[in-house]
Amino acid sequence: MGEVAFLILLLSAYILPVVIVLNSKRTQGHEKNGWLIGIIFFSWLALFMYFAIIPKHGHKKKKNKKK
Repeated sequence: MGEVAFLILLLSAYILPVVIVLNSKRTQGHEKNGWLIGIIFFSWLALFMYFAIIPKHGHKKKKNKKK
């Protein structure tokens, strides 16, 4: 029974970074897809890089100036 609990804990620790990025408002579109691919292969290392590189408030929308 202890092995099953350990495997569930290990699987949860692997899936948690994916869930964090999916729910994050920092990125969108193809950029989020790229980060998800990186997290699938490198898990927590890619998540730490995600938080270090991507701005906290995400990308700001550019205002269209009318002439």
